[in-house]
Amino acid sequence: MSSPLFDLREMLAGRVAVAGRIVSMTNGSVRVATAQGVVEVALDGGGNVGDRVTVRDGRAVRVQDAVEVPVFFV
Repeated sequence: MSSPLFDLREMLAGRVAVAGRIVSMTNGSVRVATAQGVVEVALDGGGNVGDRVTVRDGRAVRVQDAVEVPVFFV
């Protein structure tokens, strides 16, 4: 379990990754919609509009979506 004070320090220091979706792309930079608002950052690797990413240290990294897993009934 984490401490709320420690979590706040991490957020203020900018070391916490923020999740969001790419809403637009322009010449290597992307706009990402997050719960805190829209941020413009550089994109590491590939990505398309609508992809889920995490934003950390001014860079967006694509999050791999979960693949469809077969369900077995016993």
